[in-house]
Amino acid sequence: MKNDAKILIIEDDFDILEVMTLAIKNAGYQVDSAMDVETGWESIKSIQPDLVLMDVNLPDGNGFDIGRKFHEISDGVLIFVTANNDIEQKLEGFEIGADDYITKPFVLKEVLARIQVHLKHRTSKRVEKAIQFGDLNVVLDGKTVFKNGLLLHLFAKEKKLLFYLIENVDKVLSIEQLINHVWGYDGVADTKTVSVHISTLRRKIEDNPSKPQFIKTMRGFGYMFSSKNHKAPH
Repeated sequence: MKNDAKILIIEDDFDILEVMTLAIKNAGYQVDSAMDVETGWESIKSIQPDLVLMDVNLPDGNGFDIGRKFHEISDGVLIFVTANNDIEQKLEGFEIGADDYITKPFVLKEVLARIQVHLKHRTSKRVEKAIQFGDLNVVLDGKTVFKNGLLLHLFAKEKKLLFYLIENVDKVLSIEQLINHVWGYDGVADTKTVSVHISTLRRKIEDNPSKPQFIKTMRGFGYMFSSKNHKAPH
């Protein structure tokens, strides 16, 4: 059965990689693979997989290195696959954002069952927690934004700033409020810092950044995310 879900496997053992790839492809999923941290991270950014199966111990680093920043750019599912059954390592994996943990040796039927469950849960969660603003689809729970169906790459501060504005939709937020929420009371941000981040956000979410429809400048007051007068999605 054909499935549109994209799965990325990051595994340095070629035999395991080959077996997993074949089984997952036969289950109807689209499969890509990588064998190290560097290639795996680049694949995540370019492919935008729905689910990642990743070994922890890789030739050029630790899978946790990817795990710590994975959810900054993706609302996908992250599953660690490792021979290490140490409870402390598992807890660390969950703390940095893993959705599941599979210990080697594994049974392929169990791996496929977990993939199916996680993807089903992810789909239902995205439907329940999504808000549409014109051609922007905002997934509140996963803190992700799609424009015309494509996931936008947002850096941590951009994401925090945008979602603070969205959570206060149609309300004017002062520069001071934005600084305190995004950078903290002890942060080094100033008016220019906020302005630069607003500008980069506009380049990513607006059709015409010079005439923004989403993030409005309220001169003398601050900024506001507007829910009004957006065109329908393409």
